[in-house]
Amino acid sequence: MQLPFDIQSGKPYPIRAMLGFGLNYRMWPGQDFMEASLKKLDFLVDVDIFMTDTAKLADLVLPACTSFERSELKFYPQHYVIWTKPAIRPLWESRSDAEIIFDLARRLVPDDGLMQKGYEACLDWMLEPTKLTLKELEKHPAGYTVKNVKAPLFQKYKKNGFATPSGKMEFTSTILAETGYDPLPVYREPGLSPRSAPEVAKEFPLIFTSGSRLPMFIHSRTFRLDWTRSLRPDAMVDIHPRDARDRGIAQEDWVSLSTPRNSIKVKANLTEIVPPGVVNMYHDYPEASVNLLVEPDYRDPISGFPGFKSLLCEVKKL
Repeated sequence: MQLPFDIQSGKPYPIRAMLGFGLNYRMWPGQDFMEASLKKLDFLVDVDIFMTDTAKLADLVLPACTSFERSELKFYPQHYVIWTKPAIRPLWESRSDAEIIFDLARRLVPDDGLMQKGYEACLDWMLEPTKLTLKELEKHPAGYTVKNVKAPLFQKYKKNGFATPSGKMEFTSTILAETGYDPLPVYREPGLSPRSAPEVAKEFPLIFTSGSRLPMFIHSRTFRLDWTRSLRPDAMVDIHPRDARDRGIAQEDWVSLSTPRNSIKVKANLTEIVPPGVVNMYHDYPEASVNLLVEPDYRDPISGFPGFKSLLCEVKKL
């Protein structure tokens, strides 16, 4: 979340080029700020399966192959392991992320003997403690159950302690205390709420939350399929019938959804799935992106996570 600020400021050092894998600037709060930051770079490379909005900004797009076109090493809790076999060869000029990364590594770290050997050699190196090899796994294309697996050391804290400054299990966080934060969890109102920002709430009285899921969408991955999109073709904001009635809004009326930062045009969806005083909207409609409504620096001070679920807004009929 800090990246666009670092690009814009050039601090602690100038960022002139970037390589992204599946990069999606629309995930950032204030996505237009992130978009402008990417455009400021001298050189942007994006690796993706599709020509996404971010890929359209890139100077160079490297086509990634799908999981049907590459091998993957997979482990399962049931002691089951498999080195998958691709269903087809990579189409056109597409390559796996790993191939692209290791090809770059050969140029960036020529003195690293292991990286020079490539992806599969590195996997064998990682597997050494298990006595497994990819060559052995290839003999079992459907995978197999590993025998004689040793469980991780139980109660290792008795010997090694905990990974905390004190070495003990901490009920209060030493790290948070040293940085000036409450060492114990304390409830605080979001930066934008009727209680913490009553002056803002006079103009934007509704609590706005986003990022919830609709069952037919997985972010943008199934969002652009015609048949799943047809289940909710238009961008809609969920609003309680009482709040809609107070504003003269009926089902599927066009409305403006506004925050102190921005406004988008959507349709109203009257539902009791949200309580009175709260509105909710799914987050991935490109023509009505909720992330445009969030300030880029509206983030939790400790984790840095954006406040997608705690804003103030107003809904008005158009």
